[in-house]
Amino acid sequence: MPDSGWALLGVLILLGILGAAGAAFAWRLAVREAAREPRIEVLAGIGGGLITGIAIGVSALFLEQSLQESQKYAAWRANVEIAEAIPGFTPGDRDIKGINFSGKALHNADLRGADLRHAQLRDTDLTGADLRGAQMQDANLIGANFYEADLRDADLDGAQLESANFTHAIVNGPKTSFHGTSINSLTCWPKEFLTEKLEGHDVEGGQDDDYKWGQKVPHCALWKGGERVG
Repeated sequence: MPDSGWALLGVLILLGILGAAGAAFAWRLAVREAAREPRIEVLAGIGGGLITGIAIGVSALFLEQSLQESQKYAAWRANVEIAEAIPGFTPGDRDIKGINFSGKALHNADLRGADLRHAQLRDTDLTGADLRGAQMQDANLIGANFYEADLRDADLDGAQLESANFTHAIVNGPKTSFHGTSINSLTCWPKEFLTEKLEGHDVEGGQDDDYKWGQKVPHCALWKGGERVG
């Protein structure tokens, strides 16, 4: 809220206190001195009017603040949606559900604990991103680049991981989950990844048994735009 808004709010609160005091004084007079009824009615009317005015004023201030915040969020979201590269992307407490991140470069993004369920992150470059505790269930992560990303305790249940690159990523957190993910022979895992975690998962058919769970660094065959890049 601007400084002028806070100043006005302070004045309204002060007037509200004075109005309440006037109403209380009128009530005391009504109890003690019934003969002063006209004066009491005036005081009570003034007090009640002040209190009502204060309530309306405070409501208007908070409505204005809410509208300003809503406009700021709408502008921020629009900028995110049209941007091709957002290094260090940090949404904080902002809602990012429904934003299509496909193809964007989000190097070193801070997405700790982010709600990315059903998110569109196809071919998104998340190099060095912090995804600890992120909720990524059923997300489209086909071709996403998680090079050196931190996915400890991330939930990727049901996510599409075909051709995803996890080279040097941290994927062995105690709560990191890959239940029901879909992968193919071009899914690239770090050396220490335990492919046993993928037993019983959905694997793209028609592949050699040696590659059905993807490959590990340094033997990964990474693809981009139909060409091998690694």
